[in-house]
Amino acid sequence: MDPVSASIKAAGSVASALINRYRPVGVARTGSPEDRAQAYRRFMDATTANMLPSHWIRQLHSSGVGSKDELVSHLLARQSEANIELICALDGVRLCAPEYVIAKAEDLMRAWAGNSDLDSEQFATAMQAATNARIAFLNAARHDLDYNPKWWQFLARRKERVFLKRQNEASP
Repeated sequence: MDPVSASIKAAGSVASALINRYRPVGVARTGSPEDRAQAYRRFMDATTANMLPSHWIRQLHSSGVGSKDELVSHLLARQSEANIELICALDGVRLCAPEYVIAKAEDLMRAWAGNSDLDSEQFATAMQAATNARIAFLNAARHDLDYNPKWWQFLARRKERVFLKRQNEASP
């Protein structure tokens, strides 16, 4: 082996070892696509966990179950935990996401805030607004993570159009 190529190979091995040493496997760097995807997933899970107990509590109250019932108190405790998790998840999104994703996450929080004192019709409207805000957040997150195909990715765009066409034909 030529001494020059041997030295290049050795330098490459040392550089590779140094780079791999500072990028451990399985640990996402702050702001990396993996880190942002984890934060977005946690936020979506937290919004679901926050909406469900609120819906169940409303259903129980409308069916005549008193507020001293054990199930209602359990759901209220779960709602409190869900609120804390949602705020922590929002902070995770604020830490690593770009501004337009943060704005969609905060829009979702505004859409869902203050829904406890609403009557049934207003609650249904608030639930629909929150669902629409969740979809908008999800689309912004997909765009940020480049899940949507680019214009030059012809096969991916065609596959997406075929999927959407089939989905539209299947829906009434």
